Amino acid sequence: MLRFCREKTIKRTITQRVEGVEKSFYNRFIRNKPLKPMGAKGNNQKSYACYEELPYLRVTEESSVVSIYKRLHAQKHLPIEQRSFIVHIPVPNTKTGIRKSLKVIDRTTAVRKAEDMVADIKLDIRQGVSVIGKAVEEVVREFLQMKRNKIRGENEGKKDHIRRTITYRTYLRIAGKLNNYVTPFLGKRTDIKSVKIFKFDNEWLDWRLANNKRKELGKPKPVTLYNEMILLREFWKWGIKNGYVVGDISNLPFDNEVEDYESDDKCVRDTWEKHEWDSFKAKMPHWLKEQEGKSDEQYWDSYVAYQMLFVFSNSGLRMGEAMKLKREDIKIHQIEGSSIEWQNGELLAFIQVHKSNKTGAREVNCQAGKYFKRVMDKSKYKKKSDYIFCHLDGTPFSVKQFRTQFESMTEYTNEDERWNKRFVPYSLRSLYATTRLQNGTNTYDLCKNMGTGEQYLKKHYSKYMTRNNTGELIKVRPNLGIMGKVIEGYDFVLEDELLVG
Repeated sequence: MLRFCREKTIKRTITQRVEGVEKSFYNRFIRNKPLKPMGAKGNNQKSYACYEELPYLRVTEESSVVSIYKRLHAQKHLPIEQRSFIVHIPVPNTKTGIRKSLKVIDRTTAVRKAEDMVADIKLDIRQGVSVIGKAVEEVVREFLQMKRNKIRGENEGKKDHIRRTITYRTYLRIAGKLNNYVTPFLGKRTDIKSVKIFKFDNEWLDWRLANNKRKELGKPKPVTLYNEMILLREFWKWGIKNGYVVGDISNLPFDNEVEDYESDDKCVRDTWEKHEWDSFKAKMPHWLKEQEGKSDEQYWDSYVAYQMLFVFSNSGLRMGEAMKLKREDIKIHQIEGSSIEWQNGELLAFIQVHKSNKTGAREVNCQAGKYFKRVMDKSKYKKKSDYIFCHLDGTPFSVKQFRTQFESMTEYTNEDERWNKRFVPYSLRSLYATTRLQNGTNTYDLCKNMGTGEQYLKKHYSKYMTRNNTGELIKVRPNLGIMGKVIEGYDFVLEDELLVG
């Protein structure tokens, strides 16, 4: 009767049988394709078209043997001899081991590929690398969960915690970078073990520029690319330590490139030149005036943010430091008897920054006294323990809330577009540093006041230091002797005609 049956009907019938001998009968006589030394195994939905164990091949002496097979119900549109082999490799301390398509149809090649996979697995075990490969998206998810566990409170400093922490905003930035760029670049389903380090070195930059998600801001700035490289190196290092990535922490992506970007003076955040700041601050009273039509709570927040704008530009305080300040941390002092006439009557502020913040305890001295006083005078919260920069209900401002107000200011003034720059709240701290440098404040005192290191200051503000030394750099010595000639009062480099003849 079989010869009168259609092949499809026979397959369906055989699928419902339990005995493997009937499947072997089908393979041998219907397809007329002997499968020595193949056999059939399984039943129902787990039926095998052909199956073979490789007794000599196993990961450890204790583990079960490796097997190769073809599924009866996979690739149904193809004859069995044209279907791909699948390998099953039992691995110690795993539930199911590894099952993976070998993407080959002949037995000899399938066995060879299975042998290569077992050799790789043995090496991974010796190196402490996870044997069961993980998809890129899964590893990214675990990395972000690790980062999420390190989020600190909005008004907490790094030293409030024993372990290293980040802000919620920083976490969102990291998640955005990884999900928008890293996962698509590597392929979310890609086994991260298969990714080679040279993929980053050879392909990342070109791919990143071609797949920019924020095209409205134009080409990514060097500082953006640098920060992304640092994040990728951290991600890769974490992957190596956790056994997801094959590699050595001494050899990370962008080992050569990252130094070039780090040394690029364009890595400095945008800030205002004096004429740009004069233009910006001249528009600020008009911005505040526009907020008067809002609710009492909204207007008060705008008023406080307005004063904070000038506190930051005159003190160099970090936003997180300012948000934690209480009345007891501020002392206001009026200048009197100064030889500089305009300074008389100015209000100085002596600010106690607590040790729980980024750089520990320090005192900040600045000319922001009147801006503190305006808020302190108008606020109804007068206790020593009350926050200075607070809402109408007494709760402190957050970094995120000031950032929102600042974005409203820059949108109103349109100064970003006018000067082809991107101003952020940190630009105010940079403005303070550059202003002080150009006014002759020595770097040691400035570093102490800002709570930063001299190396950092030199790295990010070197061009302003150079400006401060312009007088020295263009100084001319009278009666300069050169090649037996006397040049009186001229810089011979600029005066080419003096060197002729």
